[in-house]
Amino acid sequence: MTLVRDAILDHIESTNFDSLPLDVVAATNVVVADTIACGLAGSAESKAKIFRDIQLSHFGYGGVPVWGTDQLISPIGAGMANGYQVHCLEYACFHEAATVHSMSVILPTVMAHADRFGRVTGKDIITAINIGNDVAALLGLAATQGARFFRPGVCGAMGAGAALAKLAGFDRPTTSEFFGLLYSQLSGTMQAHTEASMALGLQIAFSVRNALTALDMARMYLTGPTDVFDGPYGYFKLFEVDGDATPHLDALGNVWRTAEISFKPFPSGRASHGAIDALQRLMQGHSFGAADVDNVTLSVPPFVHRLGGRQVKDRMDGPYARLCLPYLAASVLIDGTINVASSSLDNLSDPDRLALAAKVSVEDDGNPDVNALAPQKVSVKLSDGRTFEENIACLLGHPDNPMSEAQHRAKFMDSAASAAQPLPVDMADKLYSRLMALQDEADVTIVSNLAAGFDMEKVQV
Repeated sequence: MTLVRDAILDHIESTNFDSLPLDVVAATNVVVADTIACGLAGSAESKAKIFRDIQLSHFGYGGVPVWGTDQLISPIGAGMANGYQVHCLEYACFHEAATVHSMSVILPTVMAHADRFGRVTGKDIITAINIGNDVAALLGLAATQGARFFRPGVCGAMGAGAALAKLAGFDRPTTSEFFGLLYSQLSGTMQAHTEASMALGLQIAFSVRNALTALDMARMYLTGPTDVFDGPYGYFKLFEVDGDATPHLDALGNVWRTAEISFKPFPSGRASHGAIDALQRLMQGHSFGAADVDNVTLSVPPFVHRLGGRQVKDRMDGPYARLCLPYLAASVLIDGTINVASSSLDNLSDPDRLALAAKVSVEDDGNPDVNALAPQKVSVKLSDGRTFEENIACLLGHPDNPMSEAQHRAKFMDSAASAAQPLPVDMADKLYSRLMALQDEADVTIVSNLAAGFDMEKVQV
């Protein structure tokens, strides 16, 4: 039985740029710009340079830019570095219903491919991204149980594979072999999430590597298993036990999942965003600050509680803090928001912040939806006895509660300014403008070079 595989192959084969509605093209541009913004900000993360140096030692210099730096590494090394940078700050966009950060894998993968071979147009990239997001979301939406494997990695890898198959122009038999070669390398579990390990971002990088490696294998006629979705040891027997994609197959080519992607206004786990938003609203509406707070109670769905209900501890690092609801709540009360500096070493060891975090409790609200991120409720009791509550039914950045264009642009410009090698304002502005009209690019290497601080239009030949 190859129902899912054949539906995916049909979708790859039949989809082209003209298949995409104008609003989906526009949404894709925003998704691409947001993902590059995350890669720029992530280039300055504490372990990102170490990881780039490892990739350079393994794969050597090459022609593929690493965003937010002036480094040029070979395609796999640069793709891995960009993948890690996109995901390491918990800032990347994702599909909430599928719980998949597919762009963290797909964009670094397709851009590494484009930078390697050249002459890939903006329309080509937009088409490939939409195919990839559809496949990644299909696998996530098919899940009927809580995640055991790291869905952003494994679903993102298969989505990146679909995108690469389109860019490479593979026929159906070759694409089937390609998926088999990629499936044989799938990796990444939720253990890294449970322990808040930096391996979370590394698992994204591994997925980029695996997709690019499988592509070259398929191009050289190496073969893999072909029934990797429905087979007896396929995806729905091993990775998503009892998962069922069939209710979602008709959406392929009719519902474009890129337009359903949510964005993160804060560099922290998406599970924390309802509580952050609610606290900001309460502080603005009732004019209190950290010194006025007696205690805070966060009531959240089980999925959020499992990911973010961890307590503060000595020697927290950034990955742990960005998924620690008590710490994040305390930071909002002190700073008014969550930003990249919230997980700095100084703040992580701030005794006042840690003491305030101890006053925050996180409760499981019993929501039966295993993937639910909302609703979230925050209750704040002040020292004078007053109590205030705020409910968030839909997280900021979701298509039903969208960020404004100004907020998107501000995130991009702030990220460009905080890169390991900050982009000059005029270059960041030029890059953002080009990304907002990505379909007009004859060769997308110009945008990846701008993201690394190289303006090829100014180079005199």
